[in-house]
Amino acid sequence: MNDKHSILSTVSLFHGFNDGSLAVIPLLFPILKEMFNLSYTQIGFITGGGLAISLFTEIAVGRAFDSNNSRTLLISGVLILSGSMFMLSLSQNFFTLVLLVFLIRFSSSFFHPVGIGLISRIFKKDRLDWAMGIQSAFGDFGAFIAILTTLFIAVSLGWIFPLYIWSILGLVCLFIGLYLTRYTPKKLLIVGVLKNKKQTVSEAIVEWFFIIKRFRLLIPLFVVSSLSYGLTISYLPLFLDEKTNLTLSSIGLIISLWVGIGVIACLFYGKIQSYIRRKTIITLSYIIIGLMSLLLTISTSIHIIVIIVILLGLSTFLSFPALFSFVSEATHQTVEGKTFGYIFTIQLGFGTVVLFLSGLLADIFGIWIPFALLGVSSLFATIMIFFKCKFLYVYN
Repeated sequence: MNDKHSILSTVSLFHGFNDGSLAVIPLLFPILKEMFNLSYTQIGFITGGGLAISLFTEIAVGRAFDSNNSRTLLISGVLILSGSMFMLSLSQNFFTLVLLVFLIRFSSSFFHPVGIGLISRIFKKDRLDWAMGIQSAFGDFGAFIAILTTLFIAVSLGWIFPLYIWSILGLVCLFIGLYLTRYTPKKLLIVGVLKNKKQTVSEAIVEWFFIIKRFRLLIPLFVVSSLSYGLTISYLPLFLDEKTNLTLSSIGLIISLWVGIGVIACLFYGKIQSYIRRKTIITLSYIIIGLMSLLLTISTSIHIIVIIVILLGLSTFLSFPALFSFVSEATHQTVEGKTFGYIFTIQLGFGTVVLFLSGLLADIFGIWIPFALLGVSSLFATIMIFFKCKFLYVYN
């Protein structure tokens, strides 16, 4: 295995563990809600507050990526995340639950600016869409495994056992990653750009505004894709638990179907992109997300919900590698981490607000409200694409 493929394998493996661990938490919400007598507002605070932690962490990690060893940063994130998953099993009340979920969000925030930035830099001129699709698929596969098994294990053995399992999986992934990259030359892991040159606060702010302005037309799309993932994985289990007679294990199967479709879509994204342009993929994705989300708010039939879930999975997960590839091609390798970190910051900032408001409004109007917000947001993004139909070519 050559060095580039070793890095892709390691990043993909870490992505699977990272996203799988994050998927475990919202799946346990129906159980935790009953155990700790949580309201939807409190759940919204946990999810929204966790995103706020990620927001600040990804800024710092993204900036560190461009002048530090990316292998060290990735390993640090996996190690802390593995430990924090184990510690979550020790939660005794709402306060400790919040603190430990926030720690998980902190440690999981290492991966995306570093992992995706590293793949972007290495494969920028060599099968970029293929590499982005592969690493995205592994992240989705990790979430798929978590969703498929978490509720079944929690119901059978207890809610702490999924946490133990993912903590152990984190250590296994860590050692495999260390082995795969043991001979990787530092020139692939460190950009080597002016490490000793420090920016002033004003220079950092100016740079932030410049990058955000450059990608201002893509950022709303990142926001909608992030909301589609975050709202679905956080509130769909609660929606199905309240609106249907399904068991928790059956709910886990339905949500695993959502991610499973995403895994398959991302694995074949490179091939799909060779036949259908990225712009077409993105446009169709937001149309489908918008329509399916609004349809979900009025649906109670299990058969219709299953169809909605399949289409939501296909459209949500295909949008991510397409957006990552657009950003990669328009970004110089010396600022990969900062660029992805800043974009993820805006994305998480909006996600923080919407996830918290979704929980608050769900207490007032009903659990359907998060999907109404997602549907409106996605259709707004679709309208933006049509009115600015040429803007995506700017990033080619």
